[in-house]
Amino acid sequence: MEAGFLNILKPPGMTSHDVVYRVRRFFPKGTKVGHLGTLDPPAAGVLPVAVGFATRLISHLPEGDKAYLAEIQFGKRSDTLDAAGVVEAGGPVPYPLDLSSHLLPFQGTIMQVPPQVSALRLDGQRSYDRARRGEQFELPARPAIYHGVQVVRQTCDTATLRVACGPGTYIRSLARDLGESLGCGAILRFLLRLQSGDFHLPQAIRLEEITPQQLLPWHWPWRDQSARTLEQWPPPNEAEGWHGLALHSKGAALYRDGVKVWAREGIVGGTAA
Repeated sequence: MEAGFLNILKPPGMTSHDVVYRVRRFFPKGTKVGHLGTLDPPAAGVLPVAVGFATRLISHLPEGDKAYLAEIQFGKRSDTLDAAGVVEAGGPVPYPLDLSSHLLPFQGTIMQVPPQVSALRLDGQRSYDRARRGEQFELPARPAIYHGVQVVRQTCDTATLRVACGPGTYIRSLARDLGESLGCGAILRFLLRLQSGDFHLPQAIRLEEITPQQLLPWHWPWRDQSARTLEQWPPPNEAEGWHGLALHSKGAALYRDGVKVWAREGIVGGTAA
């Protein structure tokens, strides 16, 4: 049985689902494949993918930070907040373009409105589906975590930013809010994801390089955590506050704050039997 994770370098122009479809072709028919967080079609970079029973672990993975290189164009506005949408002229770009004070609010946890063209659900429907049908609606602001936003390169009307943030933070919203702070509008022109949790760009592989041998083991995200030995199988529903992996000669289990959230028989010593 083949199960584990792949650190994929997604090219621009593909949806995250397109990547999943391509990965599925490298494994036996019927193998489950899923990605660990959508990356917009125009964007490139790290897209972690789960294979086999590792797909059952996606919702239980340790929360990880993310990092991006974002190229922002000032003086433009877009219905999708990026260059893929209907782009219109904004206001005049201030000269000289001084971003220092306007980046100060993007620190720590802030409340920010997500893009309407996002995978968030509103009244049971994907936000991007409602937006593409031309519906009028508002998404509520939600917490966004910024660890740091730095200017890497700047021209008179563009800036390339390195953004370190928490999960669930939308860089298109950062571009929009930064542009509105300057009074001229802004769109996200290009996005490169450098990191998603423990998956980093230097180790990412192209779709053409995929082989089953490239799979990181299913327990890889918990490799730096101590494991607990179970004395019985099937595993108990509670394990005295244990958080992480627990192993038995017959299988493995995953606990979160002492509650069993996943278990599988036939896994011995962290590998599939």
